Amino acid sequence: MPRVAYNDAALTVWRGKDSLKFVDGLSTNKMIDLKKGEVRQTVFTTTSAKIIDFATVFHMGDFLAIQTHKSCLKHLLEQVLPKILNQDVNIQDVTERNSFWIEYQEKIGKIGTFSVSEGFTRAHISENFSIAVSSLDVKLDSDGTLDEFNEWRIENLVPWVGHEITSKNHPLAVGLAEYVHPAKGCYVGQEILARMISRKRQGKMLIRVANNEVDEKLITTKGESHSLAIVRENQYPSNSLS
Repeated sequence: MPRVAYNDAALTVWRGKDSLKFVDGLSTNKMIDLKKGEVRQTVFTTTSAKIIDFATVFHMGDFLAIQTHKSCLKHLLEQVLPKILNQDVNIQDVTERNSFWIEYQEKIGKIGTFSVSEGFTRAHISENFSIAVSSLDVKLDSDGTLDEFNEWRIENLVPWVGHEITSKNHPLAVGLAEYVHPAKGCYVGQEILARMISRKRQGKMLIRVANNEVDEKLITTKGESHSLAIVRENQYPSNSLS
């Protein structure tokens, strides 16, 4: 099981009885029914449905621990903090107290849950992919490289922040449709995304291609023989929303 340091990861703790409802109203996935011990990913979006950040939400019982990204955290907090108003929500940045890791290629636990053991918390995101958070006193080493992880991402069509997942794009264009819940209540950016889904038109989409198959400027993650690219959906209509 390769483990790679997740250097861009950030972690905030959200406390208060309104925290889960608050996250639900600001992001694309249905979060309101998340239970203690569960983990779920969602996308924070602007009113124009552009991505602010892609988040992994741990329900710790008394609080939410939300893993986002250092490169996006300032923008995220600028967007969410003014919206708290009179709600019972308090957000604390605890990034510097923790280390972050990516584990992949091996099934570890029940999808949608997380496990905690001696300062090490592992979120089971998919069948062969986990995100782990450890306290600084837990000594772990990487046994894989970022290039190897990117090759795995390309093979499995996994988008990543800073590559495919950027503020230029909306969630559907970068392969995050599974995190856009089709039947939840109102959230920021919902009207635009709902219109795209109902019309089955999303403008752009994420695909895996051979390196010489598309214009170099469309490539978002380049591998040895294949790459990930974001292209106009009318160029590859068979891969668009169905």
